[in-house]
Formats: sequence, structure tokens, C-alpha cells
Amino acid sequence: GEIDPTPTKVMWHPEGRSASTHPVRWSCDGLRIGKGSGSTVWEPGRRRKGEMSAAFNPKRSEELNLTAMLAKQWETDTKHLMTGQQGIDKMKEILTADGTMPFDERSVPPEWQDALLLRFWVGFKKNCANAAEAFKKMLEWRKENSINDIRDKILGGLKPEQFPRYEQLRRFYPLLKTGFDKNGCPINITLTGLIDPAKLVQTATTEEIRMYIVYEMEYKLVQLCKLTQETGIVYRALEVHDLKGLGMHHLATGPIALLRKIVSEVSSNYVELADKVLLLNVPYATVVRSVLKQVVPSRSQHKLAVMGGVEDYCHLLTEHADRDQYHECLFGGALPEGLEDSGEDDINKWSSVNVPARDKKVLKEEVPEGKTFLWSVCPASQDVGLELVFVPGAKGGKAVSLFESSERVASLQRGSHKAAEDGAVVITFDNTYSYINSKTVQYTFEVHDLR
Repeated sequence: GEIDPTPTKVMWHPEGRSASTHPVRWSCDGLRIGKGSGSTVWEPGRRRKGEMSAAFNPKRSEELNLTAMLAKQWETDTKHLMTGQQGIDKMKEILTADGTMPFDERSVPPEWQDALLLRFWVGFKKNCANAAEAFKKMLEWRKENSINDIRDKILGGLKPEQFPRYEQLRRFYPLLKTGFDKNGCPINITLTGLIDPAKLVQTATTEEIRMYIVYEMEYKLVQLCKLTQETGIVYRALEVHDLKGLGMHHLATGPIALLRKIVSEVSSNYVELADKVLLLNVPYATVVRSVLKQVVPSRSQHKLAVMGGVEDYCHLLTEHADRDQYHECLFGGALPEGLEDSGEDDINKWSSVNVPARDKKVLKEEVPEGKTFLWSVCPASQDVGLELVFVPGAKGGKAVSLFESSERVASLQRGSHKAAEDGAVVITFDNTYSYINSKTVQYTFEVHDLR
């Protein structure tokens, strides 16, 4: 809501109702919101409607047995009963009729087929038509984005720390893979409170961030499918989100919108990979809800189990898995190596230029024949027009456009150009469309002999 000038009140906007002023009382057990004695208690660790229980289920591996899931009678979205086998058979019928089956075996290995189809069927609420359509779109997405090439690398032994730009991106989007819970489910930890959307878009391009998440999700899928193949259990991951450090900077509009778009695209192609999502160190509900929408797929948000500080969740974590299967940072220990620094990136060492309102700034960098020009540009806050052109030194030479976007840029852009002849790169920052605001742009240009 909106903070009222009165220190003890908050403007509360219930959905579909006009704003009303509600007293707020802070207490050690959480935040109370309401009018007088009828206030609602929001307590860390307390299960609310729509949330999953945080308690450990020792029979979960039996429930996830592939044979049992295929034989089980499920209630579909239309309230009818259907076995898992009938569900995936119907999906196969639909996919055969539209020409999607037989599958490309790189996308759907025969030994993974039934379990993959079942994940989609369950994930799309046992609606065969919707699940089949989503499965078809997933296969098209994999082909369009060469995801099977990524899978081949992972199957060939590629480790997460070898993923493209892993070290740079993990600082502002830390993902940890530690051990297994007592049912054999892999444990994935996201240090959500350390995700810094603003610095993320300064550290990498949109495509680099996107591929970082794709590599991570593909690695998770491969791991789960191999486990299913070996054990006959349709394993899902135990997802742990540590919200320690969460703050208002997580709501930076531009970066958050970018992150939401990427997560939405990627998660629609990786279905039912999470079994339970444990939220640790939950501070206040409004920001938590906004941030988690960016990093937890909507299909998995009903699996959230909310907890408070380490004293609240320590025993629950050790019910799920032995303590050594987690990272010690969840229990008050040091952060993983590389995350304990100030978080300042090399971008702070870049040059910067101020572009006045209704004006342009033009920079020029000489590039000798055979040398490679490397460039990175990032607006400090608001967007700006950007154009890069290589202009040959000799008369009559043809200029080469290196970058020109139909839309203004608001995040990191980078590229390179090897000069076939002597010349210069002309960089134009365009702020002529802005009548009031000047813009600051950070940049770094380098010329190297990369032969």
C-alpha cells in the first residue's frame, strides 16, 4: 500500500475496493493489519490459505513413483477421473494428429518420454488439450533456440560453473546446487535476497541473462530426468529461496520487468520441476509477493511454504535433509565464495557521458585495420537512443552499421567489430526526444589485436 503521513498507519488497498486507512501494530510474532480487534495476523512460519505445508513428507518418493502415478486415478480440471496413463495417451493422440509425434529424440529421449509428458499433464491441471499444446510449443521453442545443443553439452559433462558468464551473473543472481533431501530430491537454493535486478542488467545483456537461466533450467531438467530413468521416480527439486537482504531495490521497474519476461518465457518450457518451494527469512508480504512473481513460475506459487528467521526454519530444513546437504549460509554461516564482496562491478570504473535534454553526444574511436573494437554501453538509469557506425578512413569507403535499434535502450548493450581497413567507430547517444531529463550513459571502448 501507500504509506500514510501518520507513522502508525498504512493505506491498504483491498482488491476491488476503495482505499481505507487501517491501524498497524508491530509485534514480535509478525505484522497485524486490520481495524481494532478484528486485525489479521501475518506470522512468519504460519501456513495460510493456498500455501503448502512446510512439513517433510517421508512417503513422497513413493507418491512420485512413475508406475504409481500412471496407474493413479486423478481428478481432471473438469472434475472427471482419469488415470495418468490415460492422460498421457490422450496427449500422444493429440500430438500425433497434429504431426508433432513421433518426437525428435534429442528433445524427447524415448526413455524420458512418459515422465516428461506426465509432468506437463500434471502441471497443466490434467487438461490433456492444454498440456499437449504446451508440450508442442516447448518442442518448437527448443528447436528455435538450439536448446538441444545446450543439453548435449550438459550430458557431455558441462558443469554449472562452466556456463557462459557464470561468475559475473551469479554475483547478482546466485543459484546454488547443494545436495539431496531424504527422499532423494535434489536441493536447489536461490539467494533471492541477493538478487540485484539493477546490477544484473548492468553486468550482462538481456540475452546473456536469459541464457544463464536457460542453462540452469536445462541442467535441472537433465538431472531430474536421469534420476527418473535410474530410479523410476518422477523426482522434482526441493527449492529453497532465502529472502535475507530483500529490500525495495528489488522493485526497480525496468529490471524487474525484464526479469519477469525472461522467467515467464523459460518457465513455460520447464514444467513440474519443483516439488516444494520453501521461503526463508520472509520479511513483509507485499514486497515478497512482488519479487517472487519474478523468480517463481505462477504454476509453482501454490507450492510456497513461508517461514521466518533461522530459529523458525532450522528444524524444518533438517527434517527435509541433513544439514550438510545445504549451504551453511542458510544457518548463519558465510556466503559462498565470490558473493561476500561489496557487489560493486567493473562498470563503476567505466567512463561516462552526460547527454543533455534535446541533444546528442557523439564519440569517436579510431580502429586500425585488422584490430577488433570491443564496446559496452549502459544507461545509468533512463533510456537513450544508441547508434554505432564504422566509418572507413579512405574516401569512398562504405560505412558499416554496428548497432542501431528502433527502440531506445535501457540496459547493457555490447558488441565487437573487426576492422577490414583503417577507420573509426562513431558512437551517437541520442536524447533529442527528451524535453526535460538529461541522461548519463556509462561506456567502455577497447581496441585489441585478436588475431
